[in-house]
Amino acid sequence: MAGGGTAPSMKMSDVFLLVGMSILVGGIIMHAWTASTTLDEASPTLESGASMLKEDTLTFELSPGKNASITITVLSEDGSTVADESWSPGEGEDFEYTFTAAEGGFYTYTVTYESGEGEAFVDVNRNTMIDFIAYPIGAACIGFGAYKRSIESDEVLDAELEG
Repeated sequence: MAGGGTAPSMKMSDVFLLVGMSILVGGIIMHAWTASTTLDEASPTLESGASMLKEDTLTFELSPGKNASITITVLSEDGSTVADESWSPGEGEDFEYTFTAAEGGFYTYTVTYESGEGEAFVDVNRNTMIDFIAYPIGAACIGFGAYKRSIESDEVLDAELEG
């Protein structure tokens, strides 16, 4: 410890409990921390990308305002256009478009409000559900930490040194 103090070493069970809880909280934040993006005349385009495996999907949830004209473009890794869709929905008419990857690779997508304004939410849905792997790993660490804690002895042993 800083300042010349001492502290007892951390028990292995506490380490596993701490790591497991950190992994679980990180997984929850990874899945829950999503928000829609507001697109208007000042910033009419949402552009991003995702590394996808075969049969993974991109789901575009769009909430347009009045007189909106929307274009969604998805480009493959080699730059070729694999999806190009345009709509002019009515005001308040929310809709959803789903793109399914025919093969694995990095896909770049662009959502553009040609006119009008609205919100766009893009979600990547994994076919293999590999992004949920954090939950069983975190639960296993917590389980092992709880098991180690149950078998550890909390008894303090005092020894007398004779010299």
